[in-house]
Amino acid sequence: MKQSSYRNRGYTLIELMVVICIISLIIGISANGIISIIQWNKLNRAASILGMHLKSAQSQAFYKGKYYKIQFWESLDRYRIYEQTELKEDIILEDIELFNTNFTDDNVYFFPNGVPGQGGTVTLKNSLGKKLYVIMTPVTAKVRVSSKPPENW
Repeated sequence: MKQSSYRNRGYTLIELMVVICIISLIIGISANGIISIIQWNKLNRAASILGMHLKSAQSQAFYKGKYYKIQFWESLDRYRIYEQTELKEDIILEDIELFNTNFTDDNVYFFPNGVPGQGGTVTLKNSLGKKLYVIMTPVTAKVRVSSKPPENW
């Protein structure tokens, strides 16, 4: 008896649907991971930029011999940098929440000799709820970014 070659010519509808389901599952899982990575990168970038602005304000206060202030606006997710009383820069955090600061009146001051008025922590949060802490030490104004809050908090 001769076998028909009709059955060996293509894929069945069920086989195609299984392959499409597997590909859709892989795309769905990887898209979630990509979104998570993008949000984490935005949070890291915002924390690094804030740390850079804190260091820069300290350096500018020392080199120019003027008072500098960084004012945090938690409700607006932004912070402003002042030289004496003149607004130098207004930074709006996009897709990042300025969650909390423990600076007095949400301000950090740098004296003309570069010494900060106090140390403190700024908490940033992304849309997935992940937090990073930008921690500035008193007196030396060393800045570091951490995923854990400071011990004395």
